[in-house]
Amino acid sequence: MRVAHAGRHPTGVRRHARWLLVPSVLCLVLVVPAAAPRPTTESGGIAANQLTALFDRYGDTSGQWNGADRTASVRLPDGRLLWLFSDTFLGPINPDGSRPHTAPFINNSAVVQQGDDLRETIHGGTPAEPASLVPPPAADQFYWVGDARVTIDTLQVLVNRYRRTGAGPLDHALLGTALATFALPALTPIGLRPLPLGDRISWGSELLADGGYTYVYGTESVGEARFAHIARTAGADLGASWEFWTGNGWGADVAASHRILSGVGTSYGVQRTGGRYVLVTHENNMLFSANVVAYSAATPTGPFEGPEYLYRTPENAAGHIVYDTDLHPEVARPGKLLISYNVNNLDDEVTYADAGVYRPRFIEVDWPRRRPDRRTLPPAPSEVTAVARGAGNADVAWRAVPARDEVRYQVHRRDVTAGQTHFVRIGDPTTELRFSADFLVNGHQYEFQLTTLGRRGESPPSVAARMTAAVPPPPPPAGLLAVAGTAGDVELRWDPLPFVQLFRVYRRDVTGGQQAPTLVGTFTGVSSTVHSLWHGRTYEFTVVAVGGGGDSVPSAPVRATAFVTPPPPPAGLAAEPQPDGDVRLTWQSRGQDVSYRIYQRDLTDGQSQFNPPALDTRPTHLATHLEHDHEYEFVISAVNSGGEGRPTAAVRARARFTPPEAVPRDLRAEAGPGSVQLTWQSSVSGGWHRIYRRDLTAQEQDFTEEEVAVQGNLASITGLQNGHEYEFAVAAANQAGPGPRSESVRSTPQLPTPTGLTASAVGNGEIRLSWRSAGPQYAYRLHLRNATTGEAWRTDPYPVAETASRVQLLMRGNQYEFRITVTDGITQSAPSEVATIAVR
Repeated sequence: MRVAHAGRHPTGVRRHARWLLVPSVLCLVLVVPAAAPRPTTESGGIAANQLTALFDRYGDTSGQWNGADRTASVRLPDGRLLWLFSDTFLGPINPDGSRPHTAPFINNSAVVQQGDDLRETIHGGTPAEPASLVPPPAADQFYWVGDARVTIDTLQVLVNRYRRTGAGPLDHALLGTALATFALPALTPIGLRPLPLGDRISWGSELLADGGYTYVYGTESVGEARFAHIARTAGADLGASWEFWTGNGWGADVAASHRILSGVGTSYGVQRTGGRYVLVTHENNMLFSANVVAYSAATPTGPFEGPEYLYRTPENAAGHIVYDTDLHPEVARPGKLLISYNVNNLDDEVTYADAGVYRPRFIEVDWPRRRPDRRTLPPAPSEVTAVARGAGNADVAWRAVPARDEVRYQVHRRDVTAGQTHFVRIGDPTTELRFSADFLVNGHQYEFQLTTLGRRGESPPSVAARMTAAVPPPPPPAGLLAVAGTAGDVELRWDPLPFVQLFRVYRRDVTGGQQAPTLVGTFTGVSSTVHSLWHGRTYEFTVVAVGGGGDSVPSAPVRATAFVTPPPPPAGLAAEPQPDGDVRLTWQSRGQDVSYRIYQRDLTDGQSQFNPPALDTRPTHLATHLEHDHEYEFVISAVNSGGEGRPTAAVRARARFTPPEAVPRDLRAEAGPGSVQLTWQSSVSGGWHRIYRRDLTAQEQDFTEEEVAVQGNLASITGLQNGHEYEFAVAAANQAGPGPRSESVRSTPQLPTPTGLTASAVGNGEIRLSWRSAGPQYAYRLHLRNATTGEAWRTDPYPVAETASRVQLLMRGNQYEFRITVTDGITQSAPSEVATIAVR
């Protein structure tokens, strides 16, 4: 049974706890420390109270991490200890020990321990916008992290994917299990692969390496009951094929996985010690139990004997909830089990008022435990009876045992219908001979046993008495009150109901014309706060009680009009100039359902009014398209459904570009008529570039910069002289100027050479010529000579616009040669192939 505390949720309730029916989760964080010496605690272990104090101190002083749950651990090859956490609050706490309501909240993280110190918190995103290390696959989904192990140079972490089904602490559904991998030693995410395991069992409650196998324990949630399952894979790679314990052996079908124990948490610890396997869990056969218990077995699959009651958590007496345990043999002292458990509170505000509530606690117990001499134990009570009562309870009675010393009696219960495998203590020890067992489920069959507590120990259990509960539905909650807050929230409170621990809250938007109410969420206790309501709208609320006999009819409705105070100015506004001339603005988040307006003006240009605002939903903004060496002023305001709040004090920053350092590479030139097309590769692809050229044929010594810069990685240089050889270079550029030039290339523009020249004799000393067009923009020059007489080439004085010509007055019986060149009016191309013909 886990409680996970979550931040505000878009469906309306800020708190997102996981305990009664919900699986556990972890959150990882990124850290890249240098390799550390092996910690001083590795061989001798560390005391539980020292670990508790270590995390309290880190939460109070680190400014990075201030509370989380799940608390798994894994030793890394370089000696560091990685603590894995689920739902995590980040950032510093207030001087009075409270947690800011704007504290960033993520679903998975980790903390690195080096030696005896906690050094760093790792997470995804950025410091300004932290995110879970294993990012959510969709807006309404998230990953909670299970146990982890090291294989060669990677860390493998089993993560469970969930979907939110409402805003209450129980309103989420398991979707499956995936394997997240991280490269060591940097803990860099390198993969996230769904595993074909279905959505019945959240795998990764514990990992145990034993006998050449890695055993993977998981938790199945069915109503309020939870059951342990076990799988295994050969070797250390969790990405290899799995097989599942069927109750009689191992098989490949996950659907055949067999329940091995009831009453486990969504995380629990399993450790081999003293030749046996001990499983330690928060007692989940009873709702809100304060007990940490152990079961033991001769094999990893059980059957498990127990429970042995190890510890009663004091936090329950203070009104808190405890859940989820784990074992930490990496730092346990010899002869002891080192156990962690988590703490939360049903009242959201308690964990904000005292940041120390939502942090791990550590305890240690001697193991194996001493067994009492059974011959000295008191006898068990006899004649145990259990009778169902109309109020939904059971009246349990028994006969007193003869004893010289004062004795007390302990009642134990097992829900047979729910599949509970072991009896669990209910109530405190009593000297009475009668007990009323409450919180039963209608139609469920129960068994009750009694033990006797004497000076020398606890007796064996009595013979069990069996009964079937008859539980009517609870009455509707009474006394429902709705009080609107100032942040789009409405606090609901109602009267407690005997034997009821769950309530469903419904709301209806009266102003919006909503006809049927919608479920807000399922909650424990007798209060909840509904968030994310629209300013000025009236809402109607009802509450349904959920008991062992089913759901009550809805309570009498109450109405409240939501009010949203415009948010105060964001704190911590800072402006940081970037090397590329942009300015990065950051500020402290004002929480969910708040967006931001960013105003700027150019002081260097004498701008007196701010520009129309840019909008952002995150506490960061990049101001772009700024002028080099201009000073800008910025202010930020926060906006919610209540309107726009006051702006911050102004901050200023000067936009400065640094000339690019990257050198363009792979410059290539393709010549055309009077032009050259340049292409290149650049790390500022899409950015601006300057082109440089010189005419080698004209013996130019220096490069000339083209007047207009080009954007991208392609440029066409025109107006070049055909037949001249040119040299080109390129440099990336911005407002601060060009960077270093590329290596140069050379190219010579040329007019196209005519093709397809043919000549045919017409007679009477006339020849007809034709050729293919080189383009409509060109004319042609005809060149001819009398080959018979050895005449030199001569050029016809008149250019030809067409692609055909007639030559007359040639000497009959002589052989002539013809060729064509293309001209643009200034230069001519290379000549075509020669056409030879005899004149008739």
